[in-house]
Amino acid sequence: MTERSLSFLEPVGDLRSQQAYLRLLDAMPVMLWTADARGHWHHVNRHWASYTGLTGEAQGFGFEEALHPDDRAATVVRWRQSVSSGQDYAIEYRLRSREGDYRWFLIRGVQVRDEVGAGVAWVGTCTDIEAQKRAEQDTLASREAALRALALALEVRDRETSDHTGRVTALAVQLGTALGLSPEALGHLRLGASLHDLGKVAVPERILRKPGALSAQERREMQRHSAEGERLAAALEFVPAPALQLVRHHHEHWNGSGYPDQLVGEAIPYLARLFAVIDVYDALLSKRPYKAAWSREQALAELRALASRQLDPHMVETFVRLIRDGDQAG
Repeated sequence: MTERSLSFLEPVGDLRSQQAYLRLLDAMPVMLWTADARGHWHHVNRHWASYTGLTGEAQGFGFEEALHPDDRAATVVRWRQSVSSGQDYAIEYRLRSREGDYRWFLIRGVQVRDEVGAGVAWVGTCTDIEAQKRAEQDTLASREAALRALALALEVRDRETSDHTGRVTALAVQLGTALGLSPEALGHLRLGASLHDLGKVAVPERILRKPGALSAQERREMQRHSAEGERLAAALEFVPAPALQLVRHHHEHWNGSGYPDQLVGEAIPYLARLFAVIDVYDALLSKRPYKAAWSREQALAELRALASRQLDPHMVETFVRLIRDGDQAG
């Protein structure tokens, strides 16, 4: 990174030279960076360089090399969106230190504009939030443990779905990872998956454990569980909106024939569409009083048959490929 590349900072008011400006940046007790109008980093101060060990000219936007691999794709997409829109941004991601470990930082970027309002540069800060993130993760782990206990209690009541919640949660996270979900979205997915059958506490046992087909009235009572589950989960007050949407909408169908709101196609929330594939797959593989367990090949073939009717075709394609790739790796 060279001082010559900082020509966009010449208009800075009280400073007589770029060298003075760079000395000011380096003197700041926080991690600072500057970038050109296209978002390519041109300078980082000594605190940023001291932490990451990166001081030379970098490829791309300039910070990717120091990012945690799990955060890289989502962060670069977010940064490109900000550069394209000219909107200031804040995003959390993990940066690698020169020792090779990672800590969480909150990165804020602000666009610098000229007299006519055109964007000419970006400046930003990197704030260490490791302690805050650890506290959040500990809180989330405690909440997830409580939710798992609640799910197990539900499974004791609904004996035919024993271990269902654990299986579908693990598979959903695998699919979410394959689809490139951010760590935050994966957390929402885990919560929603853990709670997806919460509403069944309101379904009478005579319906839950009925060995044969449900009557039309019984089916309507069973279908209430998704909306009731959303209501109960919302009462917990810490469940985020994407997880609540999964609970409510995981029985919606791609063609609009599902419940409770008969949503169609991409109007169905993303995590609900993802989870629906997993929920159907696990149900097909499971033995029930009214059906034998299907083989994996039969279940995958049925998922393909349901694509574009009941299930999101892209989600089905990705999930089938995930299972096939797992077979080859094994």
